[in-house]
Amino acid sequence: MNRDWQTIYGDGERAAELADGFFREQKETKILNGWFRVLEIHKDLMCELPEGLSPEMTAARRLKAVAEKLPLHISHSAVFAGSQNDAFSSSYALIHPSFKVEEFKGYCDPLGVFSDLGEEKGMTAERIASVKNYYARTAYVRDLKKAYRDCAPQTEEALFFVEQVTGHLIPDFSRLIREGSTAVKAEIQDKINAEGDKKKKDALRAMHLSLEALEVLAARYCEIACIKRDREPEPRRRREWELMAETLETVPREGAESLYEALQFYILCWQTMCLEQSPNPYAFSAGNIDRLFEPYRATDKAERQAAAGLLQALLAFYNVGDRSWAISQNMLLSGRDRSGKDLTNETSYALMDAFYRGRYPQPILSMRLHRNSPEKLFRESGRFFFTPGQLTPSLFNDDSMLPMLMDRGVRPEDAENYAVAGCQEPLIAGMDNGNTTNSWLNLAKVLEITLNEGCSTITGRKLGAAPGELVAAEKPDARELLFRIREYYYRQLDRTMDAMCAAADDCSRALSRLRVPFLSCAMGGIESGVDMRNDTAQGTRYNGSGCLIHGLSVLADSFRALSDFADSKSEEECRTLLEALKKDFSGAEALRQYLQESAKFGNNESSVDDEAAEIVALVSDRLKKRTNYLGNPFRPDWSSPSTHLLYGYWTGATPDGRRARSMLGYGVDPLYGEATTGINSRLLSLRKLPYEKMDGGCACHLGINPAYFPEKGLEDKGAAFRWRVLEPLFNLSGRGDRIEPFYLYVNVTTAETLRKLLANPEKYAPSGVYIMRIHGTFVNFLDLSPAIQEDIILRLDGSAV
Repeated sequence: MNRDWQTIYGDGERAAELADGFFREQKETKILNGWFRVLEIHKDLMCELPEGLSPEMTAARRLKAVAEKLPLHISHSAVFAGSQNDAFSSSYALIHPSFKVEEFKGYCDPLGVFSDLGEEKGMTAERIASVKNYYARTAYVRDLKKAYRDCAPQTEEALFFVEQVTGHLIPDFSRLIREGSTAVKAEIQDKINAEGDKKKKDALRAMHLSLEALEVLAARYCEIACIKRDREPEPRRRREWELMAETLETVPREGAESLYEALQFYILCWQTMCLEQSPNPYAFSAGNIDRLFEPYRATDKAERQAAAGLLQALLAFYNVGDRSWAISQNMLLSGRDRSGKDLTNETSYALMDAFYRGRYPQPILSMRLHRNSPEKLFRESGRFFFTPGQLTPSLFNDDSMLPMLMDRGVRPEDAENYAVAGCQEPLIAGMDNGNTTNSWLNLAKVLEITLNEGCSTITGRKLGAAPGELVAAEKPDARELLFRIREYYYRQLDRTMDAMCAAADDCSRALSRLRVPFLSCAMGGIESGVDMRNDTAQGTRYNGSGCLIHGLSVLADSFRALSDFADSKSEEECRTLLEALKKDFSGAEALRQYLQESAKFGNNESSVDDEAAEIVALVSDRLKKRTNYLGNPFRPDWSSPSTHLLYGYWTGATPDGRRARSMLGYGVDPLYGEATTGINSRLLSLRKLPYEKMDGGCACHLGINPAYFPEKGLEDKGAAFRWRVLEPLFNLSGRGDRIEPFYLYVNVTTAETLRKLLANPEKYAPSGVYIMRIHGTFVNFLDLSPAIQEDIILRLDGSAV
């Protein structure tokens, strides 16, 4: 039995070529109906299940039935067996060609996925209706639809939004891969035998059964690989099929010994996890994958290039369908431990090679940086930032992130293993059910209704309280309202937060109807004996609920403008301002220009920068006082994944001079067009914010003109990028002990370049792929909707437009 993958795949070039072939197959895949078959298997199984079966055992029985019955195949270009295609639909709005900001209503309809079914032989209307009717009657869908109905007025106008969080976490499969499912099942059985709590015993039984589903999946793939081996006429490809088949005979029952086995094991775990939550468990992330696979590479004594070939095949696996629909799946590399020791290894660099050569839209590459990061890491990153159409990694500042997480209560030994879920939300791999996108708050909309008797200026709908309702027995005149706007605003905000957090909990409780015993095995469930989705007992070491906060710069600029206005204007002029906001400054252009001349965040002006810092502190503290369904704090996440467009569309004119329905600022960034004094001033403004308050995350984007970097070589540009961008923002030289900014993503290009690309994609992107960043993920720029393409172009460096 020959399982020496290096003999078969050599220097890795062959594996990389197959990975490219796999990706090309995905680009040609227009129909993703596997999720429907998963639900159909669920439906057919339900009539066989005994009454009174626990939700955990129900989920485990469903998962095993899917592993046994779901049609499987292995791509002719596969290096490893496995696929995510049966877990995702063609749904994700921001990369959907039909997406329009003005029509987007969020992901409120759990049955909306059925509109994404592709035409396929045998997919009759009767068959679709049968599955849809089954799904509509599930407790999950029933409870979720009620949760959305109850908060519909607020969510329809984006005062806030809530959602059930199916993904957005980081499983830890390391022990399972190291020990094998047989050993882990034996451990679970010992715990079952010793456990006296009936509910925990039942949850552990479900986890045991879910591992059997993993084994079934592997056995079925092994059969397919054997058939392909026996039918393969080409000797080299026959040896490759043989390697796959023989690996699947032992993996996952036995622990992995080689890099090839570890990668195959990992892919099977990932597929099983996604199938357990089909359809659309967005934004699962892999964590520090270089740390996971480095011991296996080192045991194999594999050279960097050879390892990169296998890793590229792993990256190809993450691309689903023609537009890479499985969005925001994040991989990290490098970083430090709690003592400051650098943890970059040879697999870190091999992974960089795989990302650079593959240039696939998914998954996301992120890098953990710190004051002791090797110069080599910065220099080699230059090829990403300064190669047109190449992905650019997200960048995280460990020297700030680790102490911030420990301040939140994370154990020091856990903090060094933080990773990011989805775009940029910091969680502890295998231990933290952060529910990171559970709620979304629109600070600018709260200001709008506070200045308009609690009503929307877009629709006139009553969404909050009038000033007289916020402070008993008071009905301030216009000038008094502007003078005391912060007092009234924060009272309005408290009411909004109460409603938002209650609605978010309703979504979480609805999702708890769908237990996840397999995922729980990788999230501390074996130790706790509790499913990680249990809404009455905590199954993970850490738990919380996230809140993505929108509109920081608009609110800071507006507060500053209102204070300046009230200081110098009469009561009548203050009433005129309020009326102008209702009418989107119609007939009041001079007033609008006056407001726009007030100080704006992002220009290193203390008056408004201090305002922004105070808003972050006050809003974060208020949010963290609210607890979720398990009594854990909500976590403030100052980011806005393209939702700065959506929330801006539903927000009326604001006192900073911004017009109705125009975008809000992205994350903690200044509003588009308002940071006019250069990138250095912008970085100085950003550094004044209290990042220690942003323990749920934050987002910052720089659109950089490549002309800023005249160095000739890519490595020299990478070194310059450290000193010209990262050092001023992250303070990587280590001066001081304050929490510095800890997240950044960049697009290094010009508006002219992107407009040429859109006008002639065949010339400038002949492969059909040109990678750009949208919020914390990168995608094929050519796949984006026009609205999102234009947003990326507008937020590039002003001198490049």
